[in-house]
Amino acid sequence: MGAAAAAIATAIPGMPSLATTATEEAPAADDATVSTFATEVGSAQPLIAHVTDLRSGQMSLFLGEREFTVVDRALAGRLFGAAK
Repeated sequence: MGAAAAAIATAIPGMPSLATTATEEAPAADDATVSTFATEVGSAQPLIAHVTDLRSGQMSLFLGEREFTVVDRALAGRLFGAAK
């Protein structure tokens, strides 16, 4: 699935440069915030990110049975870069 997403992304003009730009501009993760959030929700529940629109940064985050819609181009770019 990751290979298919990467193939599609390279077929869309400007997509690789968008991911690179977003990755370079992405702020460092705040370890204290991540640690606090992980403690609150517990480590037993998976966190799944589904990037629905890389250009706008729109994604759905699934935590257990809950879904959150987030718009964050930098995070979407970092996730895309990590999937390569």
